[in-house]
Amino acid sequence: MSFMTSLALVLLIAAVLFPAPAHAYVDPGTGSMVLQGIIAAVLGLGLTLKLTWRRIRRRLTGKSSRDNETDADQ
Repeated sequence: MSFMTSLALVLLIAAVLFPAPAHAYVDPGTGSMVLQGIIAAVLGLGLTLKLTWRRIRRRLTGKSSRDNETDADQ
């Protein structure tokens, strides 16, 4: 590991283990915004994996997209 990577890792661990108080106000709507962001990230990841898996499966099986459409219709 390089020096910069080690330093970044040590600083990250220190920031997690010794947090400073923020003295900040968190609006009640912030929780729903965070929840919406998490849901969007999970759904986006799921869609990305689905599309990527289709491309991989199509290349492995050698079927074209038209073959997949006719299989889905039957």
